[in-house]
Amino acid sequence: MARPELTHAPSCDLSANGKRNCSRNARAIKVLLRGLVLLMVPAPMYASSRSSTDVVIMKNGDKITCEIRSLDQGQLTVKQEYANSTVVFDWNKVDHIESKQRFVVTDNKGGAFSGLLSERSDDHIVRVEGAGNEKISHEDVVSIQETGETFVKRLRGDVDLGLSFAQSNAQKNLTLEGDLTYQGTKQLAAVTSSSQFTSQKETTDTNETTAKTEYFYQLRKSDWYGGAIANFLSSSEQQIDLRTTLGGALAVRPIYTNKTNLSLIAGLAFTVEKDASNTTSTAKTHGLDSAAAVQFSTFRFDSTTFDTTLWVYPSLTTPGRVRLTLNQDVYYKFYKDFYVRASFYDNYDNRPVVGAPPNNLGMSTTVGWSFR
Repeated sequence: MARPELTHAPSCDLSANGKRNCSRNARAIKVLLRGLVLLMVPAPMYASSRSSTDVVIMKNGDKITCEIRSLDQGQLTVKQEYANSTVVFDWNKVDHIESKQRFVVTDNKGGAFSGLLSERSDDHIVRVEGAGNEKISHEDVVSIQETGETFVKRLRGDVDLGLSFAQSNAQKNLTLEGDLTYQGTKQLAAVTSSSQFTSQKETTDTNETTAKTEYFYQLRKSDWYGGAIANFLSSSEQQIDLRTTLGGALAVRPIYTNKTNLSLIAGLAFTVEKDASNTTSTAKTHGLDSAAAVQFSTFRFDSTTFDTTLWVYPSLTTPGRVRLTLNQDVYYKFYKDFYVRASFYDNYDNRPVVGAPPNNLGMSTTVGWSFR
């Protein structure tokens, strides 16, 4: 699951230059939103072509014939042929599984293996029969994902929406957030986006959109990954039309279990910033930054997830300049794949545009749906 950033100086005004600036800002936001929608819409729109011949045997002796969909966060999701929706089991209460279909299995060391699954009740070892016959202890299995014929069929994600309205001042708030992830046997990819729009009587409308993307490839059979990052920000609060950060990075996952994940990322990035019209920048709008991130997640079975992401960008071409983004999300699943998300976010720049605040922080509450 996944993250966001609101009102001091407006992004558009009533002057001719202001109108042109507002138009550019709106186009940037539309491009980011359109990309997120195009990525997310296809994922849940296919019907599974797999047969419901997998078997899950629980420790209490129950035997369920089904289609195994996935294992995430200690939750084994299955679909029974005669049921309209999926069912979730606690992986710790599963004795063993039987399947004749192909999956991608990830262990607690970050290794990913593709093949047919088999597990016996006497040894609790999950065997992945593929290019190499791998054996993983039942309690060391962190993730099980269906292998699809296309990239779209391997995607997982969530999308959520928040709306609020105050009659006294005609204030309206719209929040749209979404995440999309993919994991193959060697690759990790993720897209996180958040957009917020606010309008109020007798004041200028405000908006903010962020998008964070990352792609990593496992370096041999280790906990280390190499790859690329691409982060975008458009903020009327901080008078930024569009800030683009592109770079390369290394990542490591020192903790990767069914309950807790910790990832560390470090690299170099090139940043291009286009500020709002008629503003003065206090730092270079093109520059080289170092980039570092900490991503931490912890879960409680079938109910609550805590996600924290911190990105820090110390500038190498503008000495003394530091930018950071902080996102804290709490998800509470209240019905099947539906959840409530509470988010806190902060976008900080110690060399902001003249007249803009260094911090842009806030909170939001949304209702969402996850798909896998």
